[in-house]
Amino acid sequence: MTLHTALAVAALAASVVLFLSHVSRGLAALALVASGLEVLMAFGWLVLHLSSPVPLQLLLGALIAIPALLIWLRVTAKTAVSAATVLALVGVVQISLVLLR
Repeated sequence: MTLHTALAVAALAASVVLFLSHVSRGLAALALVASGLEVLMAFGWLVLHLSSPVPLQLLLGALIAIPALLIWLRVTAKTAVSAATVLALVGVVQISLVLLR
């Protein structure tokens, strides 16, 4: 399993936990869709190309990190805090990997 695949699966698991914990469902759904796309692309089941100058990995990383940080600021339950932390770290790592290339 590559780093990209592991990060995508961790993000998907954390976003499912956040979505099921009834915490900011809209933000959790946004992170769930973005992480779901990441997993599909990591396993090679989906190929997406963007015609804009912004790399797709940067866009998906931001769609994971920003909602996760907003959820992290709002929640108090231990599982939601842990899931939001994992999701935010995955998003920040993905953004930094794109920017450091």
